[in-house]
Amino acid sequence: MNSYWTTEMVARALHLPLPEVSYPITFITTDSRQVKPGCLFVAIKGDTHDGHEFIEQAISQGAAAILSERESVFPGGTVFKVASTLHSIRTLAHHYRKTFSIPFIGIVGAVGKTTTKELAASLFSGKFTRILKTEGSQNGFLGIPLTLLELKREDQIAIIEIGIDDIGAMEKHLALVEPTHLILTKNGPEHLHQLKTVDNAAAEELKAFDYAAKHELPIALNLSDEYVTDWLKSHRAKLKPAQLKSYSLEKAKMPDYLGIYHSEHSELTLQHEDFNASFTLPLPGEHHAHNLLAAITLTQFFDLSVAELREGLATFKTAYGRTEIYQLPNSVEVIGDYYNSNPTSLTAALVLLAAKKHKPAYHAVLGDMLELGDEEERFHREIAKCLLELKISHAWLFGERMKWLHSELENHPSIETRHFSSHAALAEALRSSMMPESQVLVKGSRGMRMERILNAILPSSIH
Repeated sequence: MNSYWTTEMVARALHLPLPEVSYPITFITTDSRQVKPGCLFVAIKGDTHDGHEFIEQAISQGAAAILSERESVFPGGTVFKVASTLHSIRTLAHHYRKTFSIPFIGIVGAVGKTTTKELAASLFSGKFTRILKTEGSQNGFLGIPLTLLELKREDQIAIIEIGIDDIGAMEKHLALVEPTHLILTKNGPEHLHQLKTVDNAAAEELKAFDYAAKHELPIALNLSDEYVTDWLKSHRAKLKPAQLKSYSLEKAKMPDYLGIYHSEHSELTLQHEDFNASFTLPLPGEHHAHNLLAAITLTQFFDLSVAELREGLATFKTAYGRTEIYQLPNSVEVIGDYYNSNPTSLTAALVLLAAKKHKPAYHAVLGDMLELGDEEERFHREIAKCLLELKISHAWLFGERMKWLHSELENHPSIETRHFSSHAALAEALRSSMMPESQVLVKGSRGMRMERILNAILPSSIH
């Protein structure tokens, strides 16, 4: 609960007429199911629900005040009518954020944001006892302010994931969060319905570094990302060396923090002029070695020791739907990575699927990659090359867009491919085809609900 607000303070922050009586506000919510006495209920119109339909329910449950885009009568309470409740909750969040002087780490990028954020939060727990972090992938126009409104006076550091879905989004989010440190994990295809091209997406992401350069903020630089290195070349003269810490898994890039990935032991060795240390990866795969390297580099702005890093890393827990590993009977291993999918993350997941050699079968269960814009057909078809090069034996495909990949694969004798229009039919066919010691990957964009297939093939004892 947050006892910072009163109805008078809300009115002042939003430049609204002051209420006749000021009530204390215990917390702010947009979810009518979470309404409790004393809260401010913000009615947001979303894609599937309109919060204005739940105003009466919120009042009956004891809300102290309502933020609404409609005129409402609230006997004994306060209704703030505004043009946009979304804009207003962002204004409140920014007002509240400015009352804190702790570090705010902004994590941006097309790929790896959420895992890097979770890893960073775990690592920092070796030094800090109170950490605010973005929950799940609440990194957009509503999720970011809701995260900021969760800040407590005891918090020592905030780790905020910042996502973009259109031109101009980054600047708005940066103005809201006012980060003190920034990292861009990796550029790639994302939200191309709005952003159109990868170049546009990268340019939008790099506005975070423009912001950092303008405000002389510390930046963690991924030297394996060409967009980042191009930006660095054009801005280096304006940057102070103390602002920058670079990292890469490639020695030729000459990073400050060099990571060496050991696939056979699932370890990351970190080399720096001051220390060398090895860390066991909590998640398998080279892409997660890169995420851990990024998170460790961030911590070095705060001088975390190797002992603190190891202590923090031991607390790491996998985020929902991201590289979940399941061991089934008959030594079948299933990788569940169904929270999101794009060409970069799918390629990394397929490399992980194929990493264990000499298995009798490798099953790639793939759902559509969404939000790839005009290039979506090309991106889906190009996955065929990766599947064939990695010698994946089976491709089980779900979704309208995966029909393009199916057509690329169906005449190749080295891979068995089938396309399905229902989760249940795919799961049934997959179950009957998994021989002992098979490797299985289940991956797709969130909207494809690929966890339904995963749950159907997992024994009930594992659910």
